[in-house]
Amino acid sequence: MGESTKKDYTPGWNDPPVLNYSPSNPPPKSRILNKRVAFPLGGSTAPQKPLESSNLPPTSNQCIENLHKEASEKFNKILKNISNEIAKEQISQMLLAWQSGKFSENVQNILTELSSSLLENNPVKVNELHLKLAMIPEDAIKQYLSALKCLMNH
Repeated sequence: MGESTKKDYTPGWNDPPVLNYSPSNPPPKSRILNKRVAFPLGGSTAPQKPLESSNLPPTSNQCIENLHKEASEKFNKILKNISNEIAKEQISQMLLAWQSGKFSENVQNILTELSSSLLENNPVKVNELHLKLAMIPEDAIKQYLSALKCLMNH
């Protein structure tokens, strides 16, 4: 038991470090990580200036309304050329669901893009966007995919 910690060989890469547990050598103060910081007692805070509304971007609600208005105008132009009454009814219901806030922002952006691509008659982009909508795990849009497919095929 009284053996010295001096070894006759060079320690290997996986030999544990030799620790000195004597209380005469405490760890240096710079390595103590749980230093406490005093809570500020003074209640003085800088007064906040009111924000000017003229420099702010439009609120997300305004953006959503603009997206809905733009997409519904485009879908209505497309629906004028469609003879399938069921598809027309489903697209109208989809626009009402959108207006009531049932779609996420991602779905709203894709629907706006889809309406533009349908008007531009870009079938590659339309198929890509329809696939994106089908892959979104949101049940609110799933019921309208068949009506959108009908618009694509017209």
